[in-house]
Amino acid sequence: MNLETEKDSEALETSLLDGQKTTLANELPSELLVHIFEMAQNMFFPLEQHLSWRFPFVLGKVSRYWRQVAYGAPTLWSSVDIESPRRDLDGLQVYLGRSKDSPIDLHLTYNITSTPTPLSQTGVSTFIGILQPHYRRCRSIRVTSENSHKFTMEISSILGSMCKGHYPTLQHICVEGFDTSMDVQAFAIVADAVNLRSVRLGGLGLSYCRPPLTAVTQLHLAVSNHPILYTDFSKMLRSCRCLVTLCVYDDFVLEWPTDLHDTYDMPFLRYIRIFGDMLGVSQLLLSISAPDLEGLTIAPIVKNDLTKLRRETSNAPRFPALKSLTLAPALAKVLGLGAVADANACFPGIKLLFLPNYNRFTESFKTANSRPFWPELDGLAVRDIDDEDVLYEFVQDRQRLGVPLRSLYLDPLSMSRMTRMDWLKGQLSVVEADPWKIQCEDNFYGDAETRFIGTSWGQ
Repeated sequence: MNLETEKDSEALETSLLDGQKTTLANELPSELLVHIFEMAQNMFFPLEQHLSWRFPFVLGKVSRYWRQVAYGAPTLWSSVDIESPRRDLDGLQVYLGRSKDSPIDLHLTYNITSTPTPLSQTGVSTFIGILQPHYRRCRSIRVTSENSHKFTMEISSILGSMCKGHYPTLQHICVEGFDTSMDVQAFAIVADAVNLRSVRLGGLGLSYCRPPLTAVTQLHLAVSNHPILYTDFSKMLRSCRCLVTLCVYDDFVLEWPTDLHDTYDMPFLRYIRIFGDMLGVSQLLLSISAPDLEGLTIAPIVKNDLTKLRRETSNAPRFPALKSLTLAPALAKVLGLGAVADANACFPGIKLLFLPNYNRFTESFKTANSRPFWPELDGLAVRDIDDEDVLYEFVQDRQRLGVPLRSLYLDPLSMSRMTRMDWLKGQLSVVEADPWKIQCEDNFYGDAETRFIGTSWGQ
């Protein structure tokens, strides 16, 4: 890792190297100082966890006392972030040694700029030999690769080394990267992890890894090049006894069955998020029984996504408790009235509707015979409004039809564009919020918004 010579964050150093404050801090008891260090570490790196490993080295430069305290505090060495296994392995051993028996967060990243060539088999074995004794202390494991075509064998060896052993403290695992072959055999990575709650498998992770899902409450499944068989996915659903949130991305299943004979009971499931280009929206929803499902997202949605679901659940709604629905058409021209009518028929009890690109629904909400969609709807969340008149018209139409909105959620940009805000606030409660952004924060591709809601072009 060559940790001792790694450049420190200039802003962080500036905030710490203050003479008077340092002198005062040198008089604090070591136990209190460690507590302060831990709070500072969490404050500086809540979103930049890949920089957290540098923090104790910055502290060590402030004074000899700080160095003594920081280097003897195992919790400050819990972020084991390895940009590639090519760095100083002796430094990695020292770092792991300083964490002692504390839980650790292991993040291994393969990047073409920092990882030009794969390790030799001997080098891989040496690297695994250093890490493997510490797997049992992992609180989280993350393996990411942008260039798996070069490192498939190396990554497979590392993941294979995680198959055996106990993982009593493991709560989160994420394996993502581009997969290169359909002819792979998935294996039970971290099989003995009774406290595993969050699993994220993207690309090579979806192809290679099958962690235990019995206690998992959050599951993300994303495809890169090669989708998985429906039989593999059905096995996952069958084992998800405690799942609360299911997020799937793109066409991650190779071929959905025409007739679904199995329905998987998921009594704790509360949220289903369907993101990206997925052809089996109805098939997925038909394969799940979740009587207490609260929220559903389909982004983007196209005109035939819910046709099959509507036809096969015409006698009774699939998710009777569903109250929150998020819909985002990629283009207005491919949505049409039919898709909104299908959504209304499939989920009639919706009370809160999220429309990340509301402008594309303009024509879709104009109903015949004065019958409003979602008669119980009393909350609407929209964002990036560029035609405020469309929004005012919708509010007035709901009032005219006797089903008025009670709450409107607008993102900060839309709030700034409203020229009739006083009138709007006179009709309903207006709240500045962006629920769509909150949905996307913890997702795969969360920073690529157009992947889910398209661009303004083609509206």
